[in-house]
Amino acid sequence: MKIIKFRIPLVIFDMHVHGRGFMQWQKTTVKQVMAEAMNGLINISAFMPNTIPAIINDTNLKHYFDLVEEAKRINNNKFEQYIWFGVTDGNLTYYEQALLENYVIGLKIYPLAPDGKGVTTGTIGVMHDSTIVKAMLLAKKNDKVLAAHCDDPIIIARLKYNPIEAEIEYVKKILKLAEQVPGVKIMICHVSCRQSAELILEAQAKGMNIAIELCPQYLWFDNESTNWNENLHSIFYHCFNNLRGSEHRKFLIGLLASNNELVLIDSDTACHAREEKLRDQPGGIPSNQELVPVIITLAIEHKISEARVAQLLSFNHSKFFNIPVPNELVEYKWEFKEDRLLYNNGKVENPWNGSRLYFPILN
Repeated sequence: MKIIKFRIPLVIFDMHVHGRGFMQWQKTTVKQVMAEAMNGLINISAFMPNTIPAIINDTNLKHYFDLVEEAKRINNNKFEQYIWFGVTDGNLTYYEQALLENYVIGLKIYPLAPDGKGVTTGTIGVMHDSTIVKAMLLAKKNDKVLAAHCDDPIIIARLKYNPIEAEIEYVKKILKLAEQVPGVKIMICHVSCRQSAELILEAQAKGMNIAIELCPQYLWFDNESTNWNENLHSIFYHCFNNLRGSEHRKFLIGLLASNNELVLIDSDTACHAREEKLRDQPGGIPSNQELVPVIITLAIEHKISEARVAQLLSFNHSKFFNIPVPNELVEYKWEFKEDRLLYNNGKVENPWNGSRLYFPILN
C-alpha cells in the first residue's frame, strides 16, 4: 500500500461543470453533480448554460438558480455556487441584466454555424463576431469573465468532424476580438492542444488577461489510448474538444509546473448516461471526482510543489474570478490505488475506471 502526505487548499474550485434538470431529468442532475464534486473535495462549482432549455433568459436563469440552491440544501454545501449565462445573437438585454446577479460568474460563448446549428451543444450559440465583442464589453464593464468554447463551425461543417485546426482557428478569433476590449477577462475552455496553449501564452505575454483552462481528461488521456481502460468502448473517451496526441498531453502537463497564474484546472464533467453515449455518441467525460486525484498524481510524478498545486486548484481561480478564499492548506493522506468510483450511481460509465491515482483517505 503506497500512502503519501500532501497538503491542498481548504477551498477547491471547479468552474466548468454540467448539471441537468429542466427537460433532461434522465441525465445527471445538479444535485448529483454537486454530491460528486463534494466527494472529490470540490467546494465551489460553476454550472454551464447549455441545458434544455438553455440558460439564455431571466426565467430559465431563475429556475436553474433554484435547482442549485435546492442542491446546496440537500448536500449541505455552505459555499456559494455559480452559473454561467449563455450568449446568443438575440439575447443582449437578458445577459446584460444577468451579469448584475452575484451568482452569475460570467458569460459563455458557444460557436454557432451559419445554418444556425450548434457545433457540439445543440442550438445554443453565437454566429456573429459583433455579438462576441458586445459580450466582452459587458463582461469587462461588470468585472466578470467571458468563457469561450473554441471549435470553429465553418471548418467542422466542411470536414464533417472536429479537427485540431477548428480549435486553433477559433482561439485565434477570440484572441483577435479581445484586442478590441483591452482588459477583458477571458477563459479559453478545455484547451486540448499545444498550439492553442501557445497562442494564449503569447496573448498573456502582451498583457492580455486570458486564462488557459486545463481539464484532467486532457492531462491523463490522449487519442493514442494512453491510460484508457481497454475493456471500455472507445466512445466513453469521446469529448469536445477531442482528445489529442500524446505530445499535446505532455505539453499541457508541462504548464502545471509553471508559475503562470492564468492556468486554471476545471473538470468539464459531463452527464451522459451509458446507454445515451453508446446510442447518440455525445461528447463528454465525467471527471469532477478525479480532478483533484489527477492533479495530485501528476504533482507527485513531476515533483510539482504544494504551493503550485494550491494555485492550480484554488488561488488562481480566486484571483481571476474575484472570489476570496482562505490561504489555508489542509494535509491529507493519499493512497495510490485503482479508481472504482461511480457516477450517478453507476448510470454513467466512468472512463477512469482502472486508472491508478492518488485518492484522499477520508476518516
